[in-house]
Amino acid sequence: MRNEIQIELQPVQTKRASEEIYNQIRQLILDGEIHPGERLPSERKMMEMMHRSRPTIREAMRMLEREGYIKIYSGSSGAVVQELNVDNAVQSLETIIQMKGMTIEEILEFRRLTECEAARLAAKRRTDEDLERIKTILQRSESTIGNAEEFMACDMEFHVAVAEASQNSMYSIMLQVCRNVLGKSLTEILNRGKKSTQKVRYELILDVHRKIYMAVKNQKEEEAAKWMTTHLINAESDILAK
Repeated sequence: MRNEIQIELQPVQTKRASEEIYNQIRQLILDGEIHPGERLPSERKMMEMMHRSRPTIREAMRMLEREGYIKIYSGSSGAVVQELNVDNAVQSLETIIQMKGMTIEEILEFRRLTECEAARLAAKRRTDEDLERIKTILQRSESTIGNAEEFMACDMEFHVAVAEASQNSMYSIMLQVCRNVLGKSLTEILNRGKKSTQKVRYELILDVHRKIYMAVKNQKEEEAAKWMTTHLINAESDILAK
């Protein structure tokens, strides 16, 4: 682990001091002034630099840790900057959605617009590796019929694989955010009704997944978007019918 870094932090004058401290350090990390693996100054040093109390500094550190920017270790190690990854971004966006109180309808609308375009681009840009991955997920999905949680895990993998085949990482990031928020509702849908009704629902989902796969494989952009639209509209109807 690296030694404590030498940085200049500005005194904080605002009433919401912990947020200002959080913003200062977060921006230094995003600007590359502080690197993953580097240790932040001690609480005492930050108190001296920023003219704030220990509880205020600790609250700012907790905020940074919650968002995945740092990891707080006990003892002399202190707070260490973490490598940012997709999971951090997804978690942060989920928190924002929940705090803003966004409705299911808003999330579904956004999801449809982004996923359909992702499917269109996947048909245009997919690689042989993308196709093999989607095909493997489809085959695995068939063996999970009747197990809602395992089937939905495969369903998530399928949608992420299609989004990643678009070669635009923003689609897969935003898809994961939407799906994580909607995950519980989607699993509940599969468990509704009698066993015979559930089996039909599984088969309908797999059928449209196969059609999306074939459209992507054959590079039929409009067809891929059309089947994804159909798929998501059906899901929306089920979710909103609760």
